[in-house]
Amino acid sequence: MTGFTDIHCHVLPKVDDGSRSMEQSLEMLRVMRDEGITQAILTPHYHGGYMQTEIETVRTRFDELNEARLEYYDLSMIELYLGSEVYYYPSVPEWLAEGRVSTMAGSDYVLLEFGFTMERRMIFEGVSTVVNAGYLPIIAHVERYEDIISDMKCVDELISRGAYLQINSEIFSSGFRMKSFAKKLLKSGRVHFLATDAHSTGRRAPRLAEAAGYITKHYGEDLCRKLLIDNPAKVICNEYIPL
Repeated sequence: MTGFTDIHCHVLPKVDDGSRSMEQSLEMLRVMRDEGITQAILTPHYHGGYMQTEIETVRTRFDELNEARLEYYDLSMIELYLGSEVYYYPSVPEWLAEGRVSTMAGSDYVLLEFGFTMERRMIFEGVSTVVNAGYLPIIAHVERYEDIISDMKCVDELISRGAYLQINSEIFSSGFRMKSFAKKLLKSGRVHFLATDAHSTGRRAPRLAEAAGYITKHYGEDLCRKLLIDNPAKVICNEYIPL
């Protein structure tokens, strides 16, 4: 299976801790091509006081990358969209309304990141705040939040509050707790997206094929298609995904 969409990656050059240059960004796109990825939402970090590149700069770098890839036939087939990975603060709805950060491909979906040791209560409140502002939050790499993976009831609470859950493709080579948690999510149908969270062409390269093969083998082709093709397509088209 190919035709994947990566909804979470740091391919945009010189805007966060991801790609360091245009050359590296193009190399990351080549890895994507080889992994069967044909669409990607580029999601630079926005973390107030830490990583907060101005949106005008982000858009300029996006346009530059889009133009640069068209010089190569093998890369011109990959469609790129702009988004953000937004670290949650109570002011996130305000940032979105002001256009300081991008939603996912201009849709109502927002990729949200929380502190890995943040208490579940604060994560729940953050999800509700974003939902009440009219957005559809996707929780980035949900397997990393210590207070969530300790209790599957927390997952149900997140979903009931309107959150979608994304896991990273590297999860199947991660530690036991995170891998076990991801497997429970997949088996119970509680995960909505698989993405690379790629930052480079090295250890954190944009690889999906192996994880896609694992999911297809153990949980079925339909689930793999849902996580990597169908649900991402609905995000790009701004269609509601039933929870």
